[in-house]
Amino acid sequence: MRCNLCAFCFHLLTAPGGASVSLEYLDDVAVHLAGGEVILEQTKSAPKQNPISDWAVDLWKSLANWLSFMVAGEIDPMTSRFRLYVTPVKAGGLATAVNDAKTDADVEALVANLIKARGKLKAAPACDADVQAFLNADAAHRAALIKNITVVSVDADPVDPIRAIFKPTVSPLILDLVCERAIGAAKEAADRLIRAGKPAILDAYAFQAEQRAFIQKNNLPGLLSSFTEQPPVEAVEQLIADRPAFVRQLELIEVGDEACVRAVSDYLRTLADISVWGESGLIFEKNLSEWDDDLVGRYAHVSAEVQDVQAGHPATVRGRIVYRRCAQLQPPLDGRVVPGHFVHGSFNALAHGLRLGWHPDYKTLLEPAI
Repeated sequence: MRCNLCAFCFHLLTAPGGASVSLEYLDDVAVHLAGGEVILEQTKSAPKQNPISDWAVDLWKSLANWLSFMVAGEIDPMTSRFRLYVTPVKAGGLATAVNDAKTDADVEALVANLIKARGKLKAAPACDADVQAFLNADAAHRAALIKNITVVSVDADPVDPIRAIFKPTVSPLILDLVCERAIGAAKEAADRLIRAGKPAILDAYAFQAEQRAFIQKNNLPGLLSSFTEQPPVEAVEQLIADRPAFVRQLELIEVGDEACVRAVSDYLRTLADISVWGESGLIFEKNLSEWDDDLVGRYAHVSAEVQDVQAGHPATVRGRIVYRRCAQLQPPLDGRVVPGHFVHGSFNALAHGLRLGWHPDYKTLLEPAI
């Protein structure tokens, strides 16, 4: 599935104007061109075996399947092209011959050589039924398939072609993050259509425009961009039900259910951002330690002012004022702008560790439960 998604994303990023790309609809992936032509692609990820060795089941099953689609009238041999994509890099003599055959004479020579090679085998290979189906196929269908097929196996990693697209314009520090985000965006868009009972067919131009807008917004040296999505509703609800320390802190100041949901969502997303940024080398432990200390200091100033100015209000009200003012702050992390949810989530992470609290008496009130 991972290989399918990478191929799906790659074609969405490279298909010409007016084209659309489908996932697991006509084939693993298919590019639907504006003029009516369709490129059907089978993707194979095989780190151990070779799916395009001479007698590989994957190779001959792919060819037999495409021929069966023609017989069933599911594809038009006159307007269809075919692509067999294999990663990591593999090779095979018959696969090379299939890729290189571009004329009727080439196809005839391929068939003759195939029959000769098959006759020399001591035992029938596992793919023999599909080889026979290929040999028994309508000659016109077989010629249309072979003359219009491309066998591609040049990438060690299925993400490599996507990296090559973004590499000229994207900072090396976020290149892999941008690629993963693009693959994730393609998957989510396809999943939405499938959940709605529709085929997963996306407009390539619209997808390209979305990715350009994302890069223009986030490919800046002074910005730490979030590459994480909103956490699942189930994860948020479960954490609220578990009542960790930062949720109990919010209960003490009676922020309400909606505010609690947002706090938990931002907290989870912040933890995910820290993990992604750390793994990518965008931030380091020292950055986070200084960031936490800075937030604690800002909290102390806000809290002291509220206690002085709002002394006549109940403790819960003063706590909510402190919490909301802190949530509105937008300090930089190591001189770089961070997403709003990251500040809010970081304050809640500090509240979880009891380095700060919203209710004036939070330590006393929480102590029995700690």
